[in-house]
Amino acid sequence: MTITPETITIPVADGTTLPAYLARPAGRAAPVAVIVAHELFAVNPDIRGVADALALAGYLALVPEFYHRHAEPGRWLERTDAGRREGFALLHQLRRNEALADVDTCLSWLGAQPDIQQTAMIGFSAGGHLAYLAACQLPISHTAVLYGGWLTTTDIPMSQPTPTLDLTPGISGRLLYLVGQDDTLIDRGQRGQIRAALEQADVEHEMVTYPDVAHAFFWPGTPAFNQKARDDARTRILGLLADA
Repeated sequence: MTITPETITIPVADGTTLPAYLARPAGRAAPVAVIVAHELFAVNPDIRGVADALALAGYLALVPEFYHRHAEPGRWLERTDAGRREGFALLHQLRRNEALADVDTCLSWLGAQPDIQQTAMIGFSAGGHLAYLAACQLPISHTAVLYGGWLTTTDIPMSQPTPTLDLTPGISGRLLYLVGQDDTLIDRGQRGQIRAALEQADVEHEMVTYPDVAHAFFWPGTPAFNQKARDDARTRILGLLADA
């Protein structure tokens, strides 16, 4: 199967314009579209690769540039100390209402596409937080959160004025949360809080903790990469989408 990649722009209700990478499958798409939320480093080749893989599997995949209010269109960051510093500066400018407005815009755009009946969301790290937040507030049918941090705190603007975890009762769809046991950003105590919040809110969910796996395990060529965990995560994500 081949795919058709392109860059589109979508107007947001606040008057800004949201650039996004779109990976379209050849032929008719599955009835569920997928929003992919990028990690700290913006829409880099790794994130575009996730969208491409989803399109190859038959899904229409959209990757919004959530930093668009403060960064040049198309700009992404290297996995270096400088890239990390710039990424954190951009992350700390992204407000909860702005992130939700962007996702809501994507939902409207995808909902207007032929054959699309519902929308799922996948997010990595900071994008995992964003995906969890969106699932709490918007009609996301299925959500996959890969090591989404800061859910239990108010350390980033997306998790203010109250921790995003407090919004868990708003989740109406299914949620898959994947994290490494050795993840220093999401320690054992936080993992317990997340699990308890999902259970108490009676959210249909699955939480998977990979032994001896660290944060950001999904990306080949990075120090934390773990092939076994990545393969399992991909299988679980595709299973989640197939159930949509």
